[in-house]
Amino acid sequence: MVKKIKFDFQSGTGQRNLTEEERYFFDITGYLIVEDILTANQLEEARESVRYTAESPPANVTVRSNGPELELVNIIECGGVAEEAFAHTRLVGAMEELIWGSQFRLVASRSLIRKPGISGRITQGGLADPRRYTRYRCFVEGEFRCLMVSCLVALDDTLPNDGTFCVIPASHKSNFGHPYTEAPLNTVSALRDVPLHAGSAVIFSESLSRAMKPSVIETKHWLLYQYGPSYMLNLPGCDPSDAVLNRASEQKVKAHLLMKPYYHPDR
Repeated sequence: MVKKIKFDFQSGTGQRNLTEEERYFFDITGYLIVEDILTANQLEEARESVRYTAESPPANVTVRSNGPELELVNIIECGGVAEEAFAHTRLVGAMEELIWGSQFRLVASRSLIRKPGISGRITQGGLADPRRYTRYRCFVEGEFRCLMVSCLVALDDTLPNDGTFCVIPASHKSNFGHPYTEAPLNTVSALRDVPLHAGSAVIFSESLSRAMKPSVIETKHWLLYQYGPSYMLNLPGCDPSDAVLNRASEQKVKAHLLMKPYYHPDR
């Protein structure tokens, strides 16, 4: 039996957890960097956990192989840092403002293991993105209502031209499909690298066009958390187990983020 805990954050609109500069930057670019959310010890633990899980995944974690790239789905089942990071205070504060006050929840958790030489493709963004649940919205009053926001946490340093995450800034507002479907990433002048030190994160609208550039020498490890409004269903394979729910039940923020989908605050 999972204990229900009342969540004290204000429901609905009104949260202001970002600075004016951060709010403006996210609105015009579609992403925001959050520095140093993991310590050196947490980084080492997370990397070891991800590598171990790839070799011996628990029952509730799915490992998907895309050639030399591995995707670990439902990574919070591993516990430890992978389970704790999604409820980090600075991430929760940003999501409160970007999605819908306290009425948002974790809808997916993953880890990526990318070996050298792997090059990603640019996702579609803006109004050309057929996935309606990714829509970006910001109203005149300054209220964001993004339908899905993702957080990518770097477990290794990523530098320009060395496994970095890259974006087409402002593409979350584009009315046109991007013309780079078949273009190698290094030929797309609109792409901008977003270098991250290990332990830092980039928060971005799912409606933003982005890609992952290949690393040169070392394998890169990432944690990926995706958040949506309170009524959004978990993505396939990302339902938390009873064990995770029980561990989270005594931690107010985590328990709230792992609640079943709902349309109104649980009072």
